[in-house]
Amino acid sequence: MNARIPLLTLMLSVTAPVTTAWAHHSIAEYDQSKSVEIEGTLVEVKWQNPHIHLRVRAASPTGGDPVVWEIECSSLSVMRRTNATADGLEPGDKVRVAGDPSRRAPNRLFALNVLKADGTEIVLYPGGQPRWAKVAVGTKSTWLDPGTAENAGAGLFRVWSTKLDVPESLWPETYPLTDAAKKIMASWDPIRDSVSPGCKPKGMPTIMEQPYPIEFVRLKDTILLRMEEYDTVRTIYMTDKVAPSSLPTHRLGRSMGRWDGNTLVVKTDGIAWPYLDPNGTPLSPAATLLERFTPAADGTRLEYSVLVTDPKFLARPLELKRSWVARPNESVKPYNCGRS
Repeated sequence: MNARIPLLTLMLSVTAPVTTAWAHHSIAEYDQSKSVEIEGTLVEVKWQNPHIHLRVRAASPTGGDPVVWEIECSSLSVMRRTNATADGLEPGDKVRVAGDPSRRAPNRLFALNVLKADGTEIVLYPGGQPRWAKVAVGTKSTWLDPGTAENAGAGLFRVWSTKLDVPESLWPETYPLTDAAKKIMASWDPIRDSVSPGCKPKGMPTIMEQPYPIEFVRLKDTILLRMEEYDTVRTIYMTDKVAPSSLPTHRLGRSMGRWDGNTLVVKTDGIAWPYLDPNGTPLSPAATLLERFTPAADGTRLEYSVLVTDPKFLARPLELKRSWVARPNESVKPYNCGRS
């Protein structure tokens, strides 16, 4: 299948914008129906999260002074799970870059392919194909691999990964919004606005969309849910010795868990985070979440659902769903946000 559009959409929508010169903008900024190529001199390389960035000085199309292109790429966390690296990308190198042009700025694009001066091509999105060379780095990845039953005996307590070509999203196409929520959304600009500028972490339930590996760790009276994005760690209390009201509010909320067979059921309140999703849909402090994490019988897949109740911004409870797969040799890696 041609996985480019859903994969690119996911990579653009789940990673945090930054407010420096390396500004990431929403997917609405980039026109996936068009493709542009530029050639020039590499000025700077930032191989980092939430997005890899390049700057390339190229000749002006109008014959004036050279222009510097601000080029956004996939994230470090995405590229770690391909065979592409930053090796051989140095300032001063001649490069050719192809990608989707920005709708906002004439000298900005989202790069999909880079050709180095030595003829080596780098594909910058999982499932991508070479544009110029017969063979390219970056075409091998684990992102499309199915789940395996290896270590299935661990049940929930293992690393789980996203299968990027599965056409599913945590977020629905429409929401049962109240009038108060509709009023807020009417002023939201998907290109201008950001729920998570810079390396500011996301809160619940927004963070649950992140596509990078997650891991459940069993402790004495708690379960830790470790997520690669922003090095997030959720603490789920598995004891009645802790009252939710005794815990402070937090962007991740206060989470109390219990077992229903092999399903981990988690109730979360006290969420000090104003968004339901990365598109600015509001969430009030009165919101509660009821999550269910259920490993498949064969251990290859983890099913997830969360019921969101918010009397201020949702006219009725909203159920969201997604899944993960289990892959061998995967781990939750340091996020390295904003660092090369």
